[in-house]
Amino acid sequence: MSTDTPSIHLVDCTLRDGSYATNFQFSARDTRNICHQLEIAGVRMIEVGHGLGLGASSLRYGVAFESDTDYLKAAATALKDATFGAFFIPGIGTADHIREAHQLGMSFIRIGSEVATVEKTQPFIDLAKELGMQVSLNFMKTYAVSAQEFGSVVESVKNWGMDILYVVDSAGCLLPDQVAEYVKVACDRTSDHPDLAVGFHGHNNLDLANANCLAAVKAGATYVDGTLRGMGRSAGNAQTEVLAHLLKQAGYDCPVDPFVLFETAARYIEPLMAIPQGLQSMDVVIGMSQFHSGHLPRFKRVLSQYDVDIRRLIMAVSRIDCVDPSDELIETVAKDLSRIDEYSARDRRPS
Repeated sequence: MSTDTPSIHLVDCTLRDGSYATNFQFSARDTRNICHQLEIAGVRMIEVGHGLGLGASSLRYGVAFESDTDYLKAAATALKDATFGAFFIPGIGTADHIREAHQLGMSFIRIGSEVATVEKTQPFIDLAKELGMQVSLNFMKTYAVSAQEFGSVVESVKNWGMDILYVVDSAGCLLPDQVAEYVKVACDRTSDHPDLAVGFHGHNNLDLANANCLAAVKAGATYVDGTLRGMGRSAGNAQTEVLAHLLKQAGYDCPVDPFVLFETAARYIEPLMAIPQGLQSMDVVIGMSQFHSGHLPRFKRVLSQYDVDIRRLIMAVSRIDCVDPSDELIETVAKDLSRIDEYSARDRRPS
């Protein structure tokens, strides 16, 4: 990989933006379990809490299953290396909410504002920075202004001290070239602030959220957001599992393991989804491995003899022959994988 290729930060928002799909009913236990698994997968920034941010749990905005305090404490107890944060909208959350979150160990905050009311965010950016947090300013409904107008807004706020400026496709309405234009404008206007990064948060209403994240990164963004199974409001979000693969495939440094995410989604997310969202793991693996689904029956027959994960088997066989794998090849690889899994299981057993 070229040393000029930037590292891309894949931020997981399942436990925040994904909470819309559960009517904000993630529990503290869900938060601990999912945070732990995301950290194992290699995700290093995890957003938790009510979908509308700190202070939002109410009859007006939707009552969450737990309090802000409980969500933040759950994340703090689950994580060792990854950081956790929350969303914040001025007028919903208050300065005291930020102070309390900081006391509970929260290390980043994402402050959301529509472009027309961005001046309301400055006091909260100042406070969060004084507390030592990483601060993102998320321009909700970025598409409400033209890319040129957006550039002028970026110019007016770039000295406020935040760490990241986010282009946000709240309605999932933007095409990849439009996303690239907004991101490029933001990058150009902040070129004299090398420590000020640009990010992108996309929704999937036109089935373009993943593609839009790639377009954003190619245009200069170094932060992109996703949720497990693309879980979220309306049509959902970009899908963390898919992004983990796409970013690597495109040559970016993003050390997140999609297979750990597949298992996490299957165990903790899919049972909570009233309406299925996103792509199933098998469909993603077929795309990852350039595998033709017509071969699936032959792979399934091998599973009667060897206890292996069919998704890993497909990936391993496809590295050797993704066009027309022989039955002999499939069985040989399955046998080898079963031995590897057996030895790994022995290593994990207590002595």
